[in-house]
Amino acid sequence: MTSTPGEPDAAEELIRRIEQSTPPGYRHVESTVVHQDENVFKTATIYYVPQEGDDGQLILMVNSWTPRPDFSGFDLRPGASRWTCEDAAIGELHRFLSDRFETPEPTEEPDAPLAAVIRKVQTGETDAGQLAQLAEALAGAPNAAGILAAHGAGQVLLDGIQAAKQRDVIAALSEVVRDPDAKENEFQQILQESWWMFGGRFVEKAKRRQLTVMTQLDVPLIRADGALHVVELKRACVPNLVIPHRDFFVVGPEVNKAVGQSLNYLREFDEERNTIQQKLGIECRRAFATVVIGHPQHVPDAQAREHVPETLRTYNAHLSRVEVITYADLIQGAEKALELAPSPAG
Repeated sequence: MTSTPGEPDAAEELIRRIEQSTPPGYRHVESTVVHQDENVFKTATIYYVPQEGDDGQLILMVNSWTPRPDFSGFDLRPGASRWTCEDAAIGELHRFLSDRFETPEPTEEPDAPLAAVIRKVQTGETDAGQLAQLAEALAGAPNAAGILAAHGAGQVLLDGIQAAKQRDVIAALSEVVRDPDAKENEFQQILQESWWMFGGRFVEKAKRRQLTVMTQLDVPLIRADGALHVVELKRACVPNLVIPHRDFFVVGPEVNKAVGQSLNYLREFDEERNTIQQKLGIECRRAFATVVIGHPQHVPDAQAREHVPETLRTYNAHLSRVEVITYADLIQGAEKALELAPSPAG
């Protein structure tokens, strides 16, 4: 229903009549026509109902009206206190409410593929393939910068990319661990640049692996207090990782050998502490070491395999500066760290 020249606007006339018919005890705040056609006008009205003191209550009332053919007025439809919105009417109702309560109006996302991938990045669900999809979406999005800004996605994307790269490192290490013929240098190639897997107590990797003439370290790390921490990497396939001894299990000879090697490193660093500190600026007095060796999946005996964690825990309890862990411990710790890290979305 539209008004002809000289006649009052139908929507304005309806709003005026709603205002004039404000219920007793109510105060009219604002009204709007959400939808109108020849058969029905849908309105939304906000009233204020004063109460004791300074408190009051806002009430939203919605109605449907049938316009009279002669434009003499409107009739409230039966059951008109309930109606539904479709399409543009939803946006109009939201605009009305957002103007009143200063809430942002939703906008359409023409770059839906880009926005969808961003949301996956925000929740930490991305993998390498999805990041490739993100790159394609960024290249094809006409308003990529706007979409990124709308999602607060600058740092989110960087964090998401970093998390995906870390998951790739874990997957690569797991694959090498499964290979019974993998050599120590294959583990070193992965972990020397992915030292984050050893935990948040380390702040950087030492720039030099050779600190003394006779010693070359696998992964030299610097702790938060500035002290050196040595990581010694051994093979994952160590069938005699733990061995039976009388009625219990003890660590195998390969473990004792690796620990002895690490202890000799630490003794040498203690003796050469002043020289290393002056030349390289690294504090290595009373340094610590971690030996990464073996994986339970390569222990053929089922009973021995079951006792790997307990045997190593007992062994470690008697060491003061060296800790022995398996590649299973390392991978599980890294995976758990990624799970527990807060998502970029907060």
